[in-house]
Amino acid sequence: MKPRKFPVKDAAVWQELNRVSPYRALKTHFRHLKITLMNLGPRPDSKLRKHSGSFAPLTRDDLPLICVVKNANNYIRAFLRHYRELGVTRFVIVDDRSSDGTTEVLAAAHDVDLYTSDKTFHETELGVHWRDALLAIYGHDRWYISVDADEFLVFPGSETRNIRAFIGDLESRGYDRCLAVMLDTYPPGALDAVAFHDDGQNSPFDVSSHFDGDNYTIKHERYGTAVRGGPRKRLFGRDMRQVKFPLFNADRATDYRRGSIHGLGPVIRNFVPVTAVLLHYRFSAHSVDEFRRIVENYGEIEHGGAHYSAILKSSDFSESFSLAYEGSARYKDSQDLVDRGFMMDLRG
Repeated sequence: MKPRKFPVKDAAVWQELNRVSPYRALKTHFRHLKITLMNLGPRPDSKLRKHSGSFAPLTRDDLPLICVVKNANNYIRAFLRHYRELGVTRFVIVDDRSSDGTTEVLAAAHDVDLYTSDKTFHETELGVHWRDALLAIYGHDRWYISVDADEFLVFPGSETRNIRAFIGDLESRGYDRCLAVMLDTYPPGALDAVAFHDDGQNSPFDVSSHFDGDNYTIKHERYGTAVRGGPRKRLFGRDMRQVKFPLFNADRATDYRRGSIHGLGPVIRNFVPVTAVLLHYRFSAHSVDEFRRIVENYGEIEHGGAHYSAILKSSDFSESFSLAYEGSARYKDSQDLVDRGFMMDLRG
């Protein structure tokens, strides 16, 4: 399909995203078969070590969340609170050598199974080996949430409905995974005008409250439906896929190593409309220091620190920089995102 304007204003576009051309379906099938043959044999050793938690087997009523985290102490409490309110019963987290107090916060939480590893993020293909290993440990044929610590899931009615209700929406339409657009959020003024301080009640999006409201595109790409645009493209020329699959039913065919972090395998299942939003807490008063640490930790290779290095090298980017423009929109609630066309409401 040709690129379409996003947000989606025409319901026919949502339906078009459900249809895959025979050529793309055949090409995707053969690519999947090739990658499967290349990955025959034992899975890579993730070197996961139990750090703290119950590590008890999940029950059928449990809703687990998988996450890889590094130095998220500024917002990790808000992250846990957000997903507990949505219905998560077990957090399964790999701490990639945090040094800012994140480890201690997670170790003290009663519902967190915390792992560490002798391997680094890059040695595990950007955490792919860790996430696949955790799916094997906690079991298949169940729904999982899989996100980063700066990604906050919003779905239609999420203020008053839990994730189980949303899973019911997906299953009623025959979907076994949810595609979410990632909206990079930022303050309405200078980055350092107001810093987020978690008092146990507020949200990062009380401060980083705005996002780009227009100038995105959506189309089918190699790993599924893709959205491109947002402030990283508008201001810094970083043309990135702004989508992930944060919620999915993991049968035994499901894994990351035959897809990517932004589109897990089998990839043929990824050609679907957008049914949720990930509010991406990416630009804040802490961004300059955070981006520098990312580049120091992961270097300037692609899919590592390259994106953040490019932003830091911009002559305009600093603590006093403002990402706001005339098309910026303030985050209100899930219904506003539906009305704007950022996600499809499966209930209607």
